[in-house]
Amino acid sequence: MLTRRQSIGAASAALMLPGFDQAKANDSSFLLDAVLAEPNIVDAAISPDGGRIAVLRVIREGKQRKAVVTFSNADQVNAEPQVALLGDCEVERVSWVNDQRLLVWVLLDKDASGKTVGIVWKGDTLVEYTRRVIALDRDGGNLAVLFANQSTAMSRRRNLGSVVDLKSDSPDCILMQAWNDLHRVQALYKVNIHSGDATLLELGANDTDGWITQNGAAVLRLDSNGSTVSVFARPPGGKEWSFFKKFRRDQYEKLAGMRFLGPSETPGVLYASVDGSGGEDRATIRTFDVRYLQTGPVLDEHPEYDVTGCVVDSNGALVATSWWEDRLAYRFKDPDLSKHYQAICGYFRSNANVKLTDFSSDFSRFIFWVSGPQHPGSFWLYDRKATKLQPIAVDRPDLPPSKLGLMEIIKIVSRDGLKLTAYLTVPAGAETTPTPLVVFPHGGPEARDYFAFDELVQSFAVQGWRVLQVNFRGSSGQGRRFAEAGKLHWGDLMQNDIEDALAAVLQRGSIDEKKIAICGISYGGYAALMGAVKTPTRYKAVVSIAGDADLFESLNITRRIEGSDSLAFAYWKGQIGDPDRNRDLMIAASPALQAKSIQAPVLLQHGALDGIVGVEQSRTMLRALRSAGRKVDYFEYPTEGHPKWRTENHRLMTRRSIDHIAKAFA
Repeated sequence: MLTRRQSIGAASAALMLPGFDQAKANDSSFLLDAVLAEPNIVDAAISPDGGRIAVLRVIREGKQRKAVVTFSNADQVNAEPQVALLGDCEVERVSWVNDQRLLVWVLLDKDASGKTVGIVWKGDTLVEYTRRVIALDRDGGNLAVLFANQSTAMSRRRNLGSVVDLKSDSPDCILMQAWNDLHRVQALYKVNIHSGDATLLELGANDTDGWITQNGAAVLRLDSNGSTVSVFARPPGGKEWSFFKKFRRDQYEKLAGMRFLGPSETPGVLYASVDGSGGEDRATIRTFDVRYLQTGPVLDEHPEYDVTGCVVDSNGALVATSWWEDRLAYRFKDPDLSKHYQAICGYFRSNANVKLTDFSSDFSRFIFWVSGPQHPGSFWLYDRKATKLQPIAVDRPDLPPSKLGLMEIIKIVSRDGLKLTAYLTVPAGAETTPTPLVVFPHGGPEARDYFAFDELVQSFAVQGWRVLQVNFRGSSGQGRRFAEAGKLHWGDLMQNDIEDALAAVLQRGSIDEKKIAICGISYGGYAALMGAVKTPTRYKAVVSIAGDADLFESLNITRRIEGSDSLAFAYWKGQIGDPDRNRDLMIAASPALQAKSIQAPVLLQHGALDGIVGVEQSRTMLRALRSAGRKVDYFEYPTEGHPKWRTENHRLMTRRSIDHIAKAFA
């Protein structure tokens, strides 16, 4: 196994930056540019035989862009790789179908003349991407575009990149999904990975979104009417679909209820992350039998956290289950493999998350994505037989880890006795020096923060500011009771948790208490505004990005779009409040209705096309603050929806946030 001396030395050497300009490393402007740089490493994959590694990269020099795949032998990763040029495009991921053919997902955003394709609107361009999948040999040759034989109408489709299964009834074909123009429904196709030719297999229903397959056959179908997802099941060899269950769309996507993870070894049986079907508070890993529409016994669970992921091999055998504590955690079925994984984690002294992304079919070689607060990410190859770990690609190599903020995990207890976790990022070199602080509540609210690299957090840290994040009640990952503890408590108990975390940090010292700001995105933007309402003298600056402001308006929009009898409206009424029963609570918890209480200058930023938190929320808050005579700046992004935004606007949003806070701190 790896010794500690070997591991620490190798890990440190691998992340050194040859030729790095130390003067630049001390320049906060340069560091901010490096933090906000677009990723240059996108994905990596190893062939099933473990012999070949493909790395997907985007080389950017000014406005020039070039996507490439590099191919290396796994036993010679430091040798000069073979390079396959993909051209001026964005790329998403790579995956080996077999030992000879590799799939690459590309995003095309330019026409034949090199002009960006999109709609110019209010001085900005809404880029229209076209997604395609191409297949390459293991040396980069014999390129084929999938769906190459289809009609002109289909070739103009924006998305021909939905791969449903790397298996089919033919070793040379995979299953893909695409819109069928003739029948005007989603359809399943069998696509040849050598020629690119596609053959129609099955038509969906009028509202079908997609399928989940096992060994090349569809066993689940997902239909959607916009706000809800209906799941239908079909046993292997069957012809008819049977209705199983209906979910809210956001409920399905957030793993509440059941999320199907992949096929098992048993025909007709899938793995699923199931939330409380057997009376458990936390999500567990179970099987789901499509033949009988029943969940099986618990395969894995954790006493404190939701177990939401699993790793399976190409035959459907369960390799490991996974969950997030503060860091990513795995439980491997093979005790020997578990020892190897723990040694790799020790390699990085628990300063990073080590994510298993690919492995050879004989489990002799693995690819891991390693990332953490001080490391945007890198791919590593691990040879199990040789117990050898090597870096194969480092993202954002111009960003020195030593200049990024250290993250500390803090366990606190709220004023009413609830155990909470917070994360405090400390600027490099400021461990014992008092600094300003930015409180940064997460969105959701049924989401959470992690011990991880975060662009906005590190953007604040390179300004010399500490950053506080807290997993307040209502956050995900710690079971249903913890998530539901936030219901009807948007403006009080959830907000108290944020303030209690802040109080705990202030008691520790090293904070300039005259320079504290609060900033958030989505629900976090709402929490930033409510923080300024509840403790108006605490914060010197407030930034709300795509945040709610008027809870009555939030419900009215959902009711108008989804209907008063919809699952979505019922969910948000249970979260925010019923206007008939909880009117006073909702008034008190709506920042726009409490604007007079706010004293700090406020910055509002919102995408005009936001379909989750409508832009009218920030416009309402703007009017309320102006009416109250408060200081407020507002920026609207005409071609953006709900964050995440395009790189240029994300950078602009970040810089505006920094400038607003810095001005208040000055």
